[in-house]
Amino acid sequence: MVQIDLPSHHFEPRIYGVGAWTGHIHFAYDLVAVLRPALLVELGVDRGESYFAFCQSAAENKTGTRCFGVDTWRGDEHAGGYDETTFAQVSEQNCTHYESFSTLLRCGFDAALGNFGDESIDVLHLDGLHTEAAMRHDVDSWLPKLRPGGILLLHDVRVRSKDFGVWKIWAELQQPGRSWTFEDGPGLGVWQKPPSSPLPGFLEELLSPRNESNEALAKYYTGRAQAMQEKIAQHWRDSSIRNTPFAQQTVIQVFHTRDGSHCEEDSVYARMGHEGWKDVRIELPPSAGAAPLRIDFVSALTTIEIASIRLMKEGADYYSAAQKSDFDSITVTGDAERVPDPKFLRVRITGIDPQLHLPVLDVPSHVAPLVIELRLRVIV
Repeated sequence: MVQIDLPSHHFEPRIYGVGAWTGHIHFAYDLVAVLRPALLVELGVDRGESYFAFCQSAAENKTGTRCFGVDTWRGDEHAGGYDETTFAQVSEQNCTHYESFSTLLRCGFDAALGNFGDESIDVLHLDGLHTEAAMRHDVDSWLPKLRPGGILLLHDVRVRSKDFGVWKIWAELQQPGRSWTFEDGPGLGVWQKPPSSPLPGFLEELLSPRNESNEALAKYYTGRAQAMQEKIAQHWRDSSIRNTPFAQQTVIQVFHTRDGSHCEEDSVYARMGHEGWKDVRIELPPSAGAAPLRIDFVSALTTIEIASIRLMKEGADYYSAAQKSDFDSITVTGDAERVPDPKFLRVRITGIDPQLHLPVLDVPSHVAPLVIELRLRVIV
């Protein structure tokens, strides 16, 4: 029976709660601490939740790992678009804590290929655009860079909505190599490139055929994931969420519908920093309806000031609000309160689910995308 005495037992992450990797950062920490890879490459860094777990482990456990994070820091159709705030904050974190061994490459994944020799990478994490075509291209392009016996990580292997296709590639990869799937959240696939070779510590037990030991490991990491979620929930309850990395940016999630129901699959994201007024443009699918559009602000107990909202398609305006009388047609509900203001739509965020509902609009389903433009600022 495996003894659950892993380096992550004392892990206090600097970055957490800013993405979908929170449930796996303890595994990321242990992977680097135990495997002690010479070269680790992550494709798709975004806000650095997984990448900086790797880096923090390398620093605290003195593994001598050279880390590279590759991203355009522009966003994509699944992560949503975002402004320069993300790259600025990731760069600052990297320079402050990990500059001696960590390099950020701001480019596309294909452009970064030439920086690494064949069979030179010990740990490769692929977490870019999650369509089947994009992920298949990334795997085909980068797998030759991973050394035989090296570890490949694929995120979101359980997600089957929003045109995600990672699960298909993961099902194919599992046949020729040793693997383990963490089922928490969107899922994380851990795969050893053939030919297999013995791995140190808990990793050998994890990638063995399913048994009591790796089941105990999975239970341990599920417990760590649950503890992280409770920690984040406590931040909301005591308002300390304002002091966490989560509070550095605001996510705008736009739900579209033609039948009045709203679901996660029919939504689009954007993200913004808190440096003054921002102009945000979000493209919705051509088939998107506005019956009604719902706008959620995932923001840490801030106040949102909206100067204008405009909805258009093929150059035609379907809705425009730029003064107080226009904003009266917008319903504020959920964890949000409308604050009186003579000029702007001013909304105080009081919890995790604030909602703005625009009026019901009849928008045609044409080839061109439906576009919403907002001018707003976040006051912390």
